[in-house]
Amino acid sequence: MGGSRTYPYASTSAVRAHVLAALGVLKLATADQMHRLMAPGHKDNKAFRNAALDLARHGLAVSEGSARDGNKLWNLTPLGLDAAAEVLDRPVGERGGTARGAARSGARHAMAVNETVIAITRTPATATRPVPRQRPAPMAPPAPEQEPAPGLVLETPGMGWIGSWSTEVPRCPSCRTDLHQQHPTLRQAVFGRRPRSK
Repeated sequence: MGGSRTYPYASTSAVRAHVLAALGVLKLATADQMHRLMAPGHKDNKAFRNAALDLARHGLAVSEGSARDGNKLWNLTPLGLDAAAEVLDRPVGERGGTARGAARSGARHAMAVNETVIAITRTPATATRPVPRQRPAPMAPPAPEQEPAPGLVLETPGMGWIGSWSTEVPRCPSCRTDLHQQHPTLRQAVFGRRPRSK
């Protein structure tokens, strides 16, 4: 550990904000899922593990169990939910619950919902270290439009950012949804309605 007295795991404020935002929406996630959702350009998920450990030291996050693959599951405390609401720029009333106790069973369903959010948002990978400036190459003539090779899947941009998603529908505690998206152009979309259990 080469951090400070305040943050002994040497996490940065940017990565701590990423962890708060991810857990504020997903409620329960592994460091790997937070890494792939918020900053896939990072080399690995160590920065997210360290940020979660630093947040736990300050009483904002807690790990109460492991996923079925053995990775630690992280969730926020009530104080962490308040911090996440600030990072996500959401009213405190829309912060939702803490998902307390869900990690004890491995949270298989929550992990599947998280993977769905990661797949739909498709956060673009960006460089995490400064890239040295290079001289621009001489302009080449534009290539003619070509058809993609057979079987080649072209990647399209994702839909929304983490702040546009929720795993709880605001102002509807009786609604049982897996995902809810408030999108500026779509109004809202609800995915995976589940019947209420009796």
